[in-house]
Amino acid sequence: MAPYFWLRLSAVAALAFAVIAPSPASAKDRTETVRFAKGAHAKTIKGRIVGDSGVNYLVNASAGQVMQLLFSASGGACYMNVYEPGATDSAAHIGSTAGNEFVRSPTASGAYRVQVYQMRSAARRNSVCRYTLSVELTGGGAATAPAKTAAPVTEQTLREQCVAAALPMYAVGKGAVRLGPEMMKTGTGGFALDGTIDKGAEGVKKMRCLYKPNRAFSHIEAMTSDGRL
Repeated sequence: MAPYFWLRLSAVAALAFAVIAPSPASAKDRTETVRFAKGAHAKTIKGRIVGDSGVNYLVNASAGQVMQLLFSASGGACYMNVYEPGATDSAAHIGSTAGNEFVRSPTASGAYRVQVYQMRSAARRNSVCRYTLSVELTGGGAATAPAKTAAPVTEQTLREQCVAAALPMYAVGKGAVRLGPEMMKTGTGGFALDGTIDKGAEGVKKMRCLYKPNRAFSHIEAMTSDGRL
């Protein structure tokens, strides 16, 4: 019985490691540097990968900045890993277990590597994955958007801003977005509005729109952390 027990235990441990270990870089992976438009601090990237061909996005940060990454995908089994500047084997964020949102505050100086890849089972089937990666880098030496004058806005305007931001991020039509009945106050003095995204066969995903204390729209926070949106 003992040899059988240890054989089973070894098999379970190997399976667990296969699930949580970062996907190794492939010779087929391409590398791109994320560049922001003049005066901008955020960028949305849409792309597709096939089989075991992945993408590495380099996000150059200065020490002390705030970086937020939000990833969504359809088709295949597509995820995002994030590596700190200089790291090659140890990922700071493993998308298949930690979900589709990564925030680093403050950042270290250097290039963060965002690896977009498919799980081996999907790569072997040569599956096609279409994805959206939203990158926001603020504070420190980052280019920032022009300051906006605070102006009274209606709750309807805030709700429309939430829907407008969710459509490209989740790659769905307007009818797939459902928002909660009321705004909520956050611990930082801002506001939040919860909602859901109907992704069809992929299920209904939860998300939250966040607003600053002056009621300016901030960003969307993915509330479903199952590794897929």
